[in-house]
Amino acid sequence: MSTFLHQPRLSADELFRTLRARFPGANLERTTTAAGVEVIGVSVARNRVRAVWDEWRGRHGETGWWPYVTRLSPDDVAVTGGRDRVDAAALEELMSGVVCQDHDALAASVTVSGFRWSAEGGDEEDAEEWRDAYDPDRLAPELGPALAQPLPGVSRWGTGDRDVFRTHGRRWLNFVPARGGYELPVLLPWLIGTGNWSGYGDRILSLADDAAVLRRWHEQWGAEVFLAQGAYLELVVDRPPLEPRAAAQVVTELLGYCRDVVGDPRGVGDGMARSTMWSLWWD
Repeated sequence: MSTFLHQPRLSADELFRTLRARFPGANLERTTTAAGVEVIGVSVARNRVRAVWDEWRGRHGETGWWPYVTRLSPDDVAVTGGRDRVDAAALEELMSGVVCQDHDALAASVTVSGFRWSAEGGDEEDAEEWRDAYDPDRLAPELGPALAQPLPGVSRWGTGDRDVFRTHGRRWLNFVPARGGYELPVLLPWLIGTGNWSGYGDRILSLADDAAVLRRWHEQWGAEVFLAQGAYLELVVDRPPLEPRAAAQVVTELLGYCRDVVGDPRGVGDGMARSTMWSLWWD
């Protein structure tokens, strides 16, 4: 029977055996969510997890499993995932929409909607200030000149010393059968900021919205999901924008998707937007 879900090259058993051989003595776990998504994870020291993620991201083409960093072991994933009430049939329907959707158009809609939501509540003068600050054509002349190479990105929660997860120096590197990290919000609907905690006040996005924005960034800038954990999301960016106009466009799209990260549009446009790591969070 045909399916819109990604079929990996390695079976779960083959991946588990491969990881066992690659990480002898490490803590490995595997589980299957209520919707039938298999998750396999290995516990890795925090100071090594980026190098290990790089290795297995590079092997995605031969395995078909996408690695992401988190504090949740596969067993924890099973417990948390049991609350999402997405069964196999619902997941298949969700994924069919994601695979077939015009992700660029949907991502643009998310950006416009996010801008309007952020600008509401003030008078016309306030709205004009928002347009001055976040319209790419208006913001670009305020940014620094083009860079010759990307700024080095620094992980805040995956490998950095801000251990908000209190996991004593270790992270889980979990593997999910996916075409890319942009499918993770659909396969694991509670994974980032939506659906499982009402505290994310500006998280009004659908799973398709998440997938569309992340896929656009993947195709446009080479952005790949590195860390995903509730209110926290980090992307490794292979081809961040170096020109002011392109960096300004990223600032606008970041505002539409995660307004908490762009309180200072010029700072983000000259800094994180042109770096190899984008760290996002929702309050």
